[in-house]
Amino acid sequence: MLSFRLLRNSSAPIVRLQVPLRIVNNELSILGTRSFSSSLLKRDNIHVNTAPVEFQSNRSIKNAFLNKEKAIEMAIRCTDDITDPKDLKTQNNIPFAVKPVDINARKLQRKKEKAARPMTMQSIKKQVIDPYVQLTKPRLTILVMLSAICSYALSPNAASVSQLLSLTVGTTLCSGAANAINMGREPEFDRQMTRTQTRPVVTGLVTSKQAFEFASIIGSIGVSTLYLGVNPIVAALGAANIGLYAWTYTSLKRKHIINTWVGAIVGAIPPLMGWAAASSLTDPGAWCLAGLLYAWQFPHFNSLSHNIKNEYKNAGYVMTAWKNPKLNARVALRYSLLMFPLCFGLAYYGVTDPYYVLDSSIANAWLTYWAFKFYWQQRKNYTKEILNNKELFNKGMHQSNIFARKTMLTSVMQLPAVLLLAIFHKKDRWKWLFNKDTKLKPV
Repeated sequence: MLSFRLLRNSSAPIVRLQVPLRIVNNELSILGTRSFSSSLLKRDNIHVNTAPVEFQSNRSIKNAFLNKEKAIEMAIRCTDDITDPKDLKTQNNIPFAVKPVDINARKLQRKKEKAARPMTMQSIKKQVIDPYVQLTKPRLTILVMLSAICSYALSPNAASVSQLLSLTVGTTLCSGAANAINMGREPEFDRQMTRTQTRPVVTGLVTSKQAFEFASIIGSIGVSTLYLGVNPIVAALGAANIGLYAWTYTSLKRKHIINTWVGAIVGAIPPLMGWAAASSLTDPGAWCLAGLLYAWQFPHFNSLSHNIKNEYKNAGYVMTAWKNPKLNARVALRYSLLMFPLCFGLAYYGVTDPYYVLDSSIANAWLTYWAFKFYWQQRKNYTKEILNNKELFNKGMHQSNIFARKTMLTSVMQLPAVLLLAIFHKKDRWKWLFNKDTKLKPV
């Protein structure tokens, strides 16, 4: 509850209300009204927005205004007590009774209400199907699956529909299993970050145990599908990737910045799975594709993590973005540049035609441009001249945030462009169009 006395009317009684506050230009205002006391509320029939608000500690609020206008500091009186119902004098000065809330009773009541509701298809989808789909991180899983399919399409040997279907289903299930285990292991940390607060284990729609059980089921089906429908090598890679992501990477996230490099290996394995489904992993082209996916993750993730580095720090995740900001930007640029020789390698080893080098360079240059802007701004931000000037540093960080976001968004478009161009420029794909032997001959 919030207790306060307005200075403009020092004789007004202390009023305890749940009200949202807004402080603009060092002035205190209450949403829904300009000033009020219990007498004003009754006399003028003023409506007050009584939506609950979570306050910081009294000490932090006091310190925030310590060196500013004394009037604002003295205008706020915060207490965390609940008005005693027996205190009639205080109760008469508030427009509504304040009663303690029994949290356990409220939870029990909600469970009863939920159980009494009839189950419809919409409620089943919302309460049962959707949470388990969210456990698999659908967007990430789709990206993993597409990288495996693109690699399969680029492999030199003949493809079959049944093998492609098995690869797609198996890779999708393996990726979903790894993500489900990851969510099941980190609910207490995920709830501390805005981007992960709505995950099903955090919200309680699914328990950690249920997440692990779900992961074991779809993971087993995924590995079995790869083993029976593709080959043992692909199945082994799928199983290894589950362990690498769900256990090694997830554990390292709270220990060392090397977790990002381990996570990049996880992203490089699906292209190897796609290639191994139809061809041999001894082909250099397979490793060029894997390297491409490995390198891409640094400009993508490092730029993404830059803008939420404080959330990672508060949640206890050891990320380069806050441990070493300059290294974070430098690594993003370094691996953006690495994508040029990797794309050249695809043409050099006969996976694509020579024209792919030119086309892919346009997409790679687009990503590298923003990665360089991000790196250069961070490099300037941490020079002694700017670092010791708070105003200049804040302006520089604002620019870094913009460049980081541009880098991240560009990476989302650059990777599909590079992979689709590789499929378009696959060696001998258009040979039939220009082959003289394929011309129609008179009967």
